[in-house]
Amino acid sequence: MRKIIAIFVFIFMAATLASCTAKNQEQAVETALEENTVVIEETVSVAETAKEQAPTTAAASSVQAVTSQEGTASSPSEVVAKPTDKEIQAALKNAGLYNGSIDGVIGKRTKKAIEDFQSQNNLVVDGKVGLKTWDKLKTYLSALQANATSD
Repeated sequence: MRKIIAIFVFIFMAATLASCTAKNQEQAVETALEENTVVIEETVSVAETAKEQAPTTAAASSVQAVTSQEGTASSPSEVVAKPTDKEIQAALKNAGLYNGSIDGVIGKRTKKAIEDFQSQNNLVVDGKVGLKTWDKLKTYLSALQANATSD
């Protein structure tokens, strides 16, 4: 009889221990889920606040980070105004590399002029005006604007 009682007590204790372990695990999972839910809710709240505070003017929306095809990408702290196609053509014309009309269309002649400019300035020749290309090319645009204002 003692053996039966001992076995019964052993089974009861094992079941109680398993139940406690399962409850602890269940509580741990619930706690983790609650913490993650709080983090998600805070993230959504921050994102919504940032969206509401985003600039809405046309000038502000035209400012964007320029990702360069030349191997670098600007970081958020290096936000640069992306040049218009007309600005690119005007700068290339001032640099003496483009003789077409400044119509804002990047065609074969404009692309060839971009590639020539990149080649002459030891840049990656890809025909795209990225951060490094525009950094050097914009000086030709500024030179024209300075001459126009001084006249």
